[in-house]
Amino acid sequence: MAKVGLSQSFYAIYSAAGNTVTYSNGGILGKAVDASIELDNADPVIFYANNGPAESAQQFSGGTLTITNDRLPLAAVAALLGLQTATSTTPAGTTLDFPASLTPPYVGYGTVVKSITDNSPKYLAIILTKVQFQIPADTATTQGETVEFNGQEFVASIMRDDTADGLWKKYGEFASEADAITWVKSFLAIT
Repeated sequence: MAKVGLSQSFYAIYSAAGNTVTYSNGGILGKAVDASIELDNADPVIFYANNGPAESAQQFSGGTLTITNDRLPLAAVAALLGLQTATSTTPAGTTLDFPASLTPPYVGYGTVVKSITDNSPKYLAIILTKVQFQIPADTATTQGETVEFNGQEFVASIMRDDTADGLWKKYGEFASEADAITWVKSFLAIT
């Protein structure tokens, strides 16, 4: 499989009651530019016996999701960080207040990766079942003689969910992007 593209960037608020996980109030984070999943301690632990490897174990212990989107809508930033948007009347606008006691909620995240397999396009839907986003850095550069486009980066910690299996990721491969999107939106209860 040769990865050739990335599209869509979905989120939904995560909730757990015992081993039952549900998602709500989901939406789109903007147009996807880049996504990277890096795992902590991804190397297997090997047990040696009789002068050679006898057993190995590999266990998920967390990771980091780094995404870049064309933009992060204010309503999505508010949802991912547990904030409330407010309306300014003079002048008209929308605002967010960042309190010192900010604790971002857990969310589910999904995206779609386009690939080519045997000269045929495939769409890999990736869902991270439980992540927690960090407050994004604010960076900007003055405009020079030419326009330089920059996306908005957002970083999240990847965790196991509260299901009995402790899932952290789901994959689905589909023949069309529309089917991949439908699967992600269905899992995250996005209508």
